Amino acid sequence: MPLKVLKEIFGFDSFKPGQEEAIRAVLDGRDTLAVMPTGGGKSLCYQIPALMQESLTVIVSPLISLMKDQVDSLIQSSVATAATLHSGLSPEERWEVERRVGTGDIRMLYVAPERLRSLEFVLSLRQAGVGLFVVDEAHCISEWGHDFRPDYLFLPRVVRDLGSPPILALTATATPRVREDIVRSLKMRSPEVVVTSFNRPNLTYRVLSAKEKKHKLPLILDVIRRAPPPGIVYATTRRECEELAAELRRAGVEAAAYHAGMDAAERSEVQERFMTDELPVVVATIAFGMGVDKPNVRFVIHASVPGSLPAYLQESGRAGRDGEPAQCVVLYRSADIGRRKRMVTLNTVGEGQVRSFFRSLVNAERGGRVNVPPNSIGALGGVSPDVAQILLRSLEDSGLLSRGYDLWAALELRRIEENPGGLRSEISAVHAALPGDGEISLVELADRAEVRPVVAQSAVYRMMVEGLVEAIPRGSVIDVRLREGNLNGGGQRRVFARLKNRNRLAYAQLEGVETYASLKTCRREHLLRHFGDTEDVAPCEGCDVCLGERDVVPAGEPVTPQTGEAPTETARDGMDGELFERLRSWRGEQARRQRVPAYVILHNSHLEEIAARKPQNIRELGAIKGIGLRRAARYGEDILALVRSEEDNVSTGADYQKHLEAAGELLRSGRGSDAVPELVRALEVGGEEARREVDALLRFGDKG
Repeated sequence: MPLKVLKEIFGFDSFKPGQEEAIRAVLDGRDTLAVMPTGGGKSLCYQIPALMQESLTVIVSPLISLMKDQVDSLIQSSVATAATLHSGLSPEERWEVERRVGTGDIRMLYVAPERLRSLEFVLSLRQAGVGLFVVDEAHCISEWGHDFRPDYLFLPRVVRDLGSPPILALTATATPRVREDIVRSLKMRSPEVVVTSFNRPNLTYRVLSAKEKKHKLPLILDVIRRAPPPGIVYATTRRECEELAAELRRAGVEAAAYHAGMDAAERSEVQERFMTDELPVVVATIAFGMGVDKPNVRFVIHASVPGSLPAYLQESGRAGRDGEPAQCVVLYRSADIGRRKRMVTLNTVGEGQVRSFFRSLVNAERGGRVNVPPNSIGALGGVSPDVAQILLRSLEDSGLLSRGYDLWAALELRRIEENPGGLRSEISAVHAALPGDGEISLVELADRAEVRPVVAQSAVYRMMVEGLVEAIPRGSVIDVRLREGNLNGGGQRRVFARLKNRNRLAYAQLEGVETYASLKTCRREHLLRHFGDTEDVAPCEGCDVCLGERDVVPAGEPVTPQTGEAPTETARDGMDGELFERLRSWRGEQARRQRVPAYVILHNSHLEEIAARKPQNIRELGAIKGIGLRRAARYGEDILALVRSEEDNVSTGADYQKHLEAAGELLRSGRGSDAVPELVRALEVGGEEARREVDALLRFGDKG
């Protein structure tokens, strides 16, 4: 059954390593941890079970763009039961998705982790019935991982409140220690652990020395000459992105910057142009490429050293997902490592800051609780928002406080029933405390009813469900319960120890990058060992050390501009270029009509395959890797018409050329009258395209 879904909907004939094993474990109801390299097909490990089960699958993902692209792609394959909830939606759009979840119309729901801080949302999910809880980018839950996100640490509470459905955790970059941390932190129950090889034989790893900043551009241009675009260049800061993109353009390479400082429309345009091969090179911060399924990236260059080896494996793994050769290059400059180490020092949280932060929480306490807006918690303690989240978690793990669901900041209310009977005591107390029509803060409502704020919110939510009141929530506040009034003793020591461990880890990760850069042995094998992979690969013939290359700074010859107007360098042999362009034009029209990125309709690799194989029916179209029968049925009529049109043009050309050749032979032999029927037939078959050649033949006949 899973194989049938794989073929029909996703267009693949067989599973990649580890996929079927993970899918079987999920279908058996087991907690599962799947560790697969970038491009290993992690998303199918939950999409296929979700399509085979009637219950709701919730997928937690940290990136809006990733969630949106996956849902759009599923819709293209006629999977109408997928949706996403994120901050980019309007209130009306969010309410519509939540309504469809409640009615059972949604079976696959993508959400950001912070969305699960909402108590009423989790309660609505529980009522809908969650059959599988998926944690994508699961390394984000581990403080030993390279991309720790405190909101992930709340997920075990959410799973418990959802009735403890099976958990599927997915990651591409987990060391053995991080895997153990994922299993422990998510409270997974005797999980099936699927770990596939991290080895990507088609990738070549290189480290090039850039003694001065000015050497970086010539090095990047040299890589582009060796491995023609498309490719990604990663920079550390927004300013570096802009500067490097401008330098590449001046050198003749069409490149654009991508970073968080650009507005959403600009970022979306850059990403779509890159995905459809209209933009050869993107210079980006590390968020770009996460979850983006572009198979033909020919190089990934780190213009500055990455922050850790796990981060590097994930980022470099975005190259060569089509299995063709690709380059992964780090430009190493000792000053860059020094700058990163200074950033670690600057971001170090001192003991004084910890005390000040805790004191600010105590001062904001009211009835044993702290209820302030999430975005103001940092300002309250005089630290950055990220540091505030780390401190909250450290204080919680040390037993000094506990943080629950985020709550509404205020409510705009209207009573429907004035004196309802049969209510539980706490709901009745909250109903009696309602101000009538108007707005009230949740904390004030809780004070009036003499209940905790979370109880007040739960009561209002229950009254909304039962139609006793109408309420529109406004804003949000965190809900922290202080267990201690002072920061001292064992709790204080535990907090300071945790923060020191974080700093040591950050330094250790940078030292790991330094070690990798200075290796005299196989780089590929070093990366594999870092992740517990024992495969013997050295000498690998896929890294600069094993290839015996000398590290030299090239002179920086000019590079031929890459416009991206033609199909990619890796296009299939025998591909019909004219048909490819017609298909690309058709795809653009579809994208504009549906208001989705063009690559969501079909990838360039799909168009190239169609233009090479020229399928004659829906089944042949659906058999092309990655299209599937569902998408083939949706677009088959249009695509097959374009294929037939191209073949008709070729056939017509051959027919009228045949009549022209016959007419030419007759004219050359002096039989002009016999040539007339052939000329007429050539005009009938070839139309205007044949007229010039017929005129030329007639002039030849006149001279004869």
